[in-house]
Amino acid sequence: MAAYNPPAAQAPFKPGDIVKENYTLIQQIGAGSYGAIFEAIYKKGIVAKPVAIKFEKITFDKPVLCNEIIILKALDGNKHYAHFYQYGTHERYKFIAMELLGPCLIDLINRKIPYRFCLHSILKFGIQAIESLQALHKAGFVHRDIKPSNFVIGNTVDLSSRIYLIDFGLCKKLFMKDGIIIKVCVNHR
Repeated sequence: MAAYNPPAAQAPFKPGDIVKENYTLIQQIGAGSYGAIFEAIYKKGIVAKPVAIKFEKITFDKPVLCNEIIILKALDGNKHYAHFYQYGTHERYKFIAMELLGPCLIDLINRKIPYRFCLHSILKFGIQAIESLQALHKAGFVHRDIKPSNFVIGNTVDLSSRIYLIDFGLCKKLFMKDGIIIKVCVNHR
């Protein structure tokens, strides 16, 4: 993902800060009313790997991080979802550490030198987007915020042709019985 430079008031932390002894923040890559997302390096012994850390104010009125944790755990191992690593608290924020992913599709399209997708890539990405939604629905959730900025590619050359679904803040649990969605009847008076 490209670096994001929000106003200083939105950034709860700064590059170089250490979170839970093992995560060193590198740069802020996203922000919103909930908090911020940072690229970080996880280090434990000789192991070092890039991660994304999403922070949310503990006092936030409409917490969304719990949704992220539940969904990433439910879809752990699915190729279209970031790997979940850890959650916890740091200072006045809740956080979740997960696999660092690449740019979203809209950022790829809007680059200064636009990235032209061939028909094969467009079809491949479309199929993968449907697969990601199918897996989410099979796990019992509906996303409710499908848009190009919520589909990203992998962060390495090997994974740059893989689509991932992100941002589960508006996700809702589906009511299901025997794998079938139960429609809730609403009485109108």
